[in-house]
Amino acid sequence: MTMIRSIVAATDFSPGSDAAVERAVQLARAHGASLCLLHAFDVSAWHSLRRVFDAQRLTMDPPPDVRMRQRLTELAAALATQTGIEVDASFSVGDPESAIKAYATAHTPSLVVIGSRAEPAMSGLGSTAAKVLRSPTCPILIVRSAGARPYDKVLSAVDMREGSVRAAKAAFSLFPAAHHHLVFAVQLELDPWGISGNSRAQIPQMLDSMHAQATQELQQLAQSLAGLAVHPVATDVADDVPARAILVRAAELPADCVVVGHHGEGAMSESPLGSMAQHVLHHTLRDVLVVP
Repeated sequence: MTMIRSIVAATDFSPGSDAAVERAVQLARAHGASLCLLHAFDVSAWHSLRRVFDAQRLTMDPPPDVRMRQRLTELAAALATQTGIEVDASFSVGDPESAIKAYATAHTPSLVVIGSRAEPAMSGLGSTAAKVLRSPTCPILIVRSAGARPYDKVLSAVDMREGSVRAAKAAFSLFPAAHHHLVFAVQLELDPWGISGNSRAQIPQMLDSMHAQATQELQQLAQSLAGLAVHPVATDVADDVPARAILVRAAELPADCVVVGHHGEGAMSESPLGSMAQHVLHHTLRDVLVVP
């Protein structure tokens, strides 16, 4: 099992980032990991505010960057006192995406935790989360739900390619006490214009064969991961489009967290983030772990 040594939580003090910090604290305590609170002071946003609001009020002493740095430092100190874990504060000036990527590159944390958007109850992703997910260097946990009880049910999307297997393993390392569910979506791709009568008759047999092979492979993976989990590992093979299968199963469980590999259905997508992963991220209200 991979050791979880350090966790980073990006915060702009919005409700969404507050939920991310709560989750990061819970995971840091569970793993005995250190925690870093990261805030980037966006100068361009500050200049925009000055153009809209009363400049004199917005430039009162101390300056806003100093106030934000102090607020971040105080939050880190309060969390360290409350939890007993090591909590540091990292303050930078610039856009949040660059700050998160620079910190992750320099310090190689085990996990970066980000709120999905300023208001976590809303679906979709905010601009910061979407930009960070374009080319992550470590697992990224996108948090939507407030309240940081340990995850009970974690669903991992698996297609048996290296990226999805690596994502499932990361989920077991991060959430060993959860009930883990592995889902493999089997989709038969056929050219409708090239299907003859004989081919049509063979479709059920082809689906049965694919389903049986997927079931065997998924069960073998579950057995290999069983030693990393507290509870038995559940497996499910769905005859459906991958993104829809994941969303449906996540709602049925219901899952607390959905786990996807960064390239989803494949690395040939126009975006570095695979189409299946993008669909899940934009259409679920559950937390999502994305593993590069």
